[in-house]
Amino acid sequence: MSSTPPSAAPPGAEVSPHGPRRWLGLLIAVAVVSAGVVYAVEDRERDARARPVAPLTTPPVSQPNQGTKPPSKTAAAVAARRMAVDTILLRRAKAVRIVDERMFLQDVDPANKKLRQAQKVLFANLVELSLQEIGYSQAEERFDQAAVREHGSSAYLVRVLMRYQIPGVDMTPVTTELGYTFVQRAGRWVMADDNDLDEDLGPGAHQEPWDLGRFEVHRAPRVLVLVNKGDTRSGRAIVEEAKEALTEVTAYWPRKWRGSVLIAALDDTEVRDARFADEDIESAASAGSTFSSLPGQDTADGTVAGAYIVINPKERERVDEILLSHEITHVATADLGGYEPLWLAEGAAEYVSWRGIEAISGPGEVAKWEQEVIDEALPQLTALPSDAGFYQSSADVYGVSWLAVRFLVKRLGLTAVADLYEDLARHGTDQAARDRILLTRTGFTEATLWIYLKEYVPQR
Repeated sequence: MSSTPPSAAPPGAEVSPHGPRRWLGLLIAVAVVSAGVVYAVEDRERDARARPVAPLTTPPVSQPNQGTKPPSKTAAAVAARRMAVDTILLRRAKAVRIVDERMFLQDVDPANKKLRQAQKVLFANLVELSLQEIGYSQAEERFDQAAVREHGSSAYLVRVLMRYQIPGVDMTPVTTELGYTFVQRAGRWVMADDNDLDEDLGPGAHQEPWDLGRFEVHRAPRVLVLVNKGDTRSGRAIVEEAKEALTEVTAYWPRKWRGSVLIAALDDTEVRDARFADEDIESAASAGSTFSSLPGQDTADGTVAGAYIVINPKERERVDEILLSHEITHVATADLGGYEPLWLAEGAAEYVSWRGIEAISGPGEVAKWEQEVIDEALPQLTALPSDAGFYQSSADVYGVSWLAVRFLVKRLGLTAVADLYEDLARHGTDQAARDRILLTRTGFTEATLWIYLKEYVPQR
């Protein structure tokens, strides 16, 4: 437990956008490169399971005298290929469920030793998670000339949806995406590569913790921590800090959230959509959304199911309950929808973490920080921090966001602010909706709230 509060915002306050906002790039990618309709995972799995898992043969062709035109050889080959790949994907999922590594590797190209080794690590990680559900299904075919040159003319690249549920973490099954390359070898289809499509997929695709190096799992009630194999000390320490952070979020944020938290504290600097190697290098952690339905799959924005926390490996030794209470606040509000303005999302997370600091160091430290924000941060801005450029701003947008939430809590009460958050997160889809909700619930618009905030003199 950290006993020394930070001099500015709590460590790791800079986090990546959450909710539908961060997936705009994916929506563009789907519109540009998709070669077909993205099928819902549930429908695809039911469809695939209905097909026989048997030696692959070309479907029977209707005879001309029956009045139907026989399918072309190309159409028959495409159908056979699709059935073969569906069968492989079903077999991979079954292998994880019954813990059969040989079955999992059965359809991986025997000639690709590097891929087979990576798949062994993937299999071990997935088994370690004791998944409640797992399934793979084809979405749409893609094309990449470089992959064809590398793997040959039979190369079949397909975007794959992986649907899974980690028990005790995911309240509902969630979906991520992969890109697999299959080739025909000696009359059978095998997986030849698993990263040819990575650059064409959404943020964080094929960068889930289990896609990276071998990890070990540490569990506690409502907590699951993933660390690199052998880093047992860090895993145990982070579990203890997370347990304290959960207590703080429960105490200082009124929403009755009963969910759990997954924390990935790995050596990799790019995990999910956290990019600690470049623009987020100063961040200590990031909370990134999980989706029960990906953007573009069933709806434009998708359906947010929750969020996972990723720790910057450079900050792993300094992880404490203050940092994690900020991130867990994001996790506890993630499934509301993600349409709330960033100043409210980050301000609420800061509010919870600073209540934790107050519990450790007393109100004096908070009062000191509040005055610093008023004297130094407010004059740098001319309005509440906007979503655009929030995470790239050189101004103390976190401090100002925290001050705005603190002001609203003092004026309206914490429960009213939490209700405002939920309404905006679910329904604040554009600026007009945000202003209407804010005005109805607080009497302010964002513009008038800023005016009051600039004139705010805290009572000590």
